[in-house]
Amino acid sequence: MDKRLLAYLSALGAAFFYSLNQIFNKRVVLAVGTLPALTLVYALLTVIDFSLCALFGDFSLPSPGALLELVFLSAVGAVAILSLFESFKYLPVGVSITLANLSPVFLTLLVFLFEGKLPPPQKGFSIALILLSVYLITSNGEKGRKTPKRVYLLPLITAFGWALFGWELFRLLNVYRVNLFAVAFYTSLYMFAIFLSALLALYGSTSAKLLQKVFKNGKVLKWAAIGGLLTSFGFVLSILPFKWVPPEETPVVEAIFSTSTPIGALLSYLLLGERLTFRQVAGIILAFFALLLFFVG
Repeated sequence: MDKRLLAYLSALGAAFFYSLNQIFNKRVVLAVGTLPALTLVYALLTVIDFSLCALFGDFSLPSPGALLELVFLSAVGAVAILSLFESFKYLPVGVSITLANLSPVFLTLLVFLFEGKLPPPQKGFSIALILLSVYLITSNGEKGRKTPKRVYLLPLITAFGWALFGWELFRLLNVYRVNLFAVAFYTSLYMFAIFLSALLALYGSTSAKLLQKVFKNGKVLKWAAIGGLLTSFGFVLSILPFKWVPPEETPVVEAIFSTSTPIGALLSYLLLGERLTFRQVAGIILAFFALLLFFVG
């Protein structure tokens, strides 16, 4: 099969897995709380990524600089995913994923701050459409109840974190040449350490009993395991396309990733019964097409 087609299929698979995994993650969050959910999910994810790295990857790190970048990447990733999981308590998955996927706006800002380069006019127009979509999505809460405006900041914090995460991930893979399975394992391990430390600090002497209760809950454990597997598969599938397409086609891959926006909304409706207002649906559709224009324009 042609590598270009494989790259596009891999990107579509990553978008689907990254959308589906949040359905199971939300179930875990609602069952046990944000921090216990993150600790459980990343404990299982660390085991999965260790197994994949042992089978297909290489644990070695080329330099101390790579280790420092991995630690920084993990800290950024921890803040980003913590904000996303917390948003699941208040927002439909489709809304959370859509707002979190607006990282191109923040990545463009980072490029401007570090490189001094303004985006071309067409990308500027796309960003304006993205900002309009944010207004539409946040102007209404779920049907039947008002959602505080500050809640919408949570997935936007995730978007900024993912933009910085992508910047650092590129450096690890292309500057330091760290194996992609090693990146997945070390980031999962360090993020698990961050969440476990935070849990112990906040819950103190009751944290052991809390974790024991969480790990003994078969249904929650199953949801977390499925979410961890989907996250791991999605991460690997999201990296592979960049190895199979030339640099000039990476915007097409990114555009395919953006399909997680409508996929997430559809899956949350089908599997969780989450309904959206008309403005939220319009905002999600607008965000999807704005992202397509941003990447392929």
